[in-house]
Amino acid sequence: MYSKSAFPPLPREFSGRWNHKRYSVIRPLGQGANGAVYLATQAGRKLAVKIGTDPLDLLMEVNMLKSVQQVRDVKIGPLLCDVDDLLIDGKPCTFYSMEYLEGERLDRYAGRVGREWVPVLAVQLLTRLEILHAQGWVFGDLKPENVIVTHGDKQVRLVDFGGVTKKGNAVRQFTEEYDRGGWQAGDRRAEASYDLFSLAVITIRLMTPDEQWKKFTREGRTVARLCDIIRENDGLYPYRMPLLKALQGIYKDAAAMKRDMVTAIRLRSSSGRKKERGSAAGMVLGGLFVASLLTLAGTLYCFWF
Repeated sequence: MYSKSAFPPLPREFSGRWNHKRYSVIRPLGQGANGAVYLATQAGRKLAVKIGTDPLDLLMEVNMLKSVQQVRDVKIGPLLCDVDDLLIDGKPCTFYSMEYLEGERLDRYAGRVGREWVPVLAVQLLTRLEILHAQGWVFGDLKPENVIVTHGDKQVRLVDFGGVTKKGNAVRQFTEEYDRGGWQAGDRRAEASYDLFSLAVITIRLMTPDEQWKKFTREGRTVARLCDIIRENDGLYPYRMPLLKALQGIYKDAAAMKRDMVTAIRLRSSSGRKKERGSAAGMVLGGLFVASLLTLAGTLYCFWF
């Protein structure tokens, strides 16, 4: 991470050198490895403005935002609004402005509405990743802090694109707690399976009580420890197969994981309805289903480890 002094602070009022749009800065929003983001207004509209020290880094993010916002119907992240330069202390600095998304961070939202909603949110996130990957990009630094649930339509959106990387290159930014390399599960090559590993860890983390998470990760991060968490967590158990396959790098695209997650959610819902009815036949079928999952999961676990 750069120090705060590495990023030139935006003046309270400024205009772009080429597009001449005038901005009024309200407050800082945050800082990442390659830039600082501010809340500002432009023509009465709230926008997020990002400025950094490396214009090439920012232009890569701009190109990614341009490519994915051409996809209709599904919004992956904020819409790009402006790209320009400004002079700070006589030196040109590149910035871009984007839609300001008002929402709640993924982990805080899940903590408020309940862990049972995490798989549904994961499916939404997989839809966003599917489109991003199809455009030739990998998000890279996927973590709860970089995902928000918007206040209005309750949709999952990605924010902070500083870690976005072209497929095939080395991942530009990562956070060890959600990084495949940090869990000794593979390299840091930008590919769909890298993001899907991070998504699996996010799902596990958000559905695991803090004490249980600390217990299993206290002695280091390995995929075997993640499997232990899944095995001992009743809430995670129905999603065992897609999570294990993502952790093992078996999925080659987000669509395949999404299909399996949706199937698991439906089975979970169906099982819950049968239990509520108290049907003896339903309980027998549920038991057979659980037994078959245990057998399959045990076989896969032994085979992989």
